[in-house]
Amino acid sequence: MKRFNKIEAKDKSLADMLFNKRYKIDVFQREYRWKYQHIDALISDVTGCFKKCYKEGDTIKDYNGYDSYYMGPVVLCEDDLGDLSIVDGQQRLTSFLLLLIYLQHKQDELELPLNMKKDLYSFIFVKKQGESTFTVNVESRKDVMDMLVDAPGQVNNAFEDAGESVQNIIARYFDITYLFPSELQTVEVLPIFIEWMLEKVTMVEVRANSMDSAYTIFETMNDRGLTLVPTEILKGYLLSKIVENRPEYDEKAEKANDFWNGRIQDIRIATGSDVADMDFFRGWLRGRYAETQRKTKQGAENEDFEKIGTQFHVWVKGNTSRINLRKPEDYYYFIKSDFDFYSSLYLRLFGYKTAPDREFELLYVNNFYTIADSLTYPLYMSAILKTDDEKEVNSKISLVAQYIDRLANIRTLSHKSITQSSIRNLIYENVKGIRSLNATDLKRYLDDEIDRSLGGKEIVERLQQMNNWGYFHYFFARVLYCLSDGGQDFKELLRSRKQSSYVLFQIFRDEDLDPDENPAVVAYLNSVANYCLVRRKDANEFDALDNEQRLKAVTDGGYLPEMTGDYDDYSMTEFIQERDKVIAGITKKIWGKQ
Repeated sequence: MKRFNKIEAKDKSLADMLFNKRYKIDVFQREYRWKYQHIDALISDVTGCFKKCYKEGDTIKDYNGYDSYYMGPVVLCEDDLGDLSIVDGQQRLTSFLLLLIYLQHKQDELELPLNMKKDLYSFIFVKKQGESTFTVNVESRKDVMDMLVDAPGQVNNAFEDAGESVQNIIARYFDITYLFPSELQTVEVLPIFIEWMLEKVTMVEVRANSMDSAYTIFETMNDRGLTLVPTEILKGYLLSKIVENRPEYDEKAEKANDFWNGRIQDIRIATGSDVADMDFFRGWLRGRYAETQRKTKQGAENEDFEKIGTQFHVWVKGNTSRINLRKPEDYYYFIKSDFDFYSSLYLRLFGYKTAPDREFELLYVNNFYTIADSLTYPLYMSAILKTDDEKEVNSKISLVAQYIDRLANIRTLSHKSITQSSIRNLIYENVKGIRSLNATDLKRYLDDEIDRSLGGKEIVERLQQMNNWGYFHYFFARVLYCLSDGGQDFKELLRSRKQSSYVLFQIFRDEDLDPDENPAVVAYLNSVANYCLVRRKDANEFDALDNEQRLKAVTDGGYLPEMTGDYDDYSMTEFIQERDKVIAGITKKIWGKQ
């Protein structure tokens, strides 16, 4: 007998959610649409929770005493045959599958001993009724997921005509490859993280036996109704202080209210987001006023930076003296002057990041590979004063943009993570360090910070034997952009579905090499010097060539513009080594000291 309106809710570990399960996503469900910021937040939050608990010397037996991480509810619908459809949660489950695929490859790369290695394929795949499929079973995604499992290095060129979900799956997988923290990629730590993630990342599985019931649950959980958001609560508090015991201030409060509402609407329209105003307030208040941050020790309490991130409206109410809010006039001018200036700055920065501007093009170029917005905006807000003239503001924007660009790329070239959890303490210290500096002192401070991040090494030393497919496309787009002196739209150099777009291309392939005769070349096959960007329309034609012909084809096609000499007589080893030196020089030009 069918059980009508039966609903069950249970806590489930990630392992429980995936092992021996098969989920389908109905045709009317939305695509996989996670963007960089979503996967960044996932990796940052999950690895950050782990790192707060892990202590050097811990073994795999110790993970059970670590804190759990709650990922929210997953709403499922179970039909009469016992099949499960995902009504809410497919973005998270798909993203975890991509992370597990990456972690399986990382285990293989580290050559973990068998007793430390986890069979992650038992969570990625399921075999039921004689059929083996991915745990999240979507036929249109099968080919790309198979290639990510079997040969992720070849996936860039294989799905140029695929739809939105496939393109996002490829992009998010490679985001994971450069976002996953390097300090977890060790023989000692990775097995503990994997075990912890499978057992301690938890969700609430909400299971209904009808689609109507499932969607009712989904809508109930996601219905915001008329609940006031922090922005509205903060406005109400500030306005109440303007009119408190001062009836003559009613008109000023009305003007402040109208101005506030108009500017919030401007932010939401410009960004296309109904939560961008909250991102602005976090960036502004952290940049201008935050002084303290949570200690790294286990169990430490939240401080300014964290409190502003979670409840900025509460933080303002508790820190009025720090913001110089004492008299009704202070609250009025806080809205009409401070809020006006910094919200205008936020809109200006957002515009530079999303559309090329000749003077501030670096913000646009860097925005395709950068640290989280929650870290970049406080840096800009901290450096710039509302009393700065236009020249000083422009100079400071450029200096902070250069720092963010250099930091993100130099850390990647140094095999270091740029997730929020990996660098937020560094950024918070910098926010405090640069606050209100003039442009000259700001440049000196940020240059010193980059020197410290290099650890005394030249940037060109960081490029040797780099192996990061997820970053290579952006890297070579920057190389080509540099060689053209900014003479082309940077976005056109990035991956897209256009036939005229560029794809990442490996020049020398191992199938054409004899490891006994060419050990040095084999060692360099995954080096950045063995890759370049070629037009999508040429990639398939070049793929059919052998190594020698392929090198000639990319050279004749103008795809190695940095190699201006005659390399016909060079061996493959000599060519790769020479190109590595040339690219290192360009890297220093792009991200070296300005």
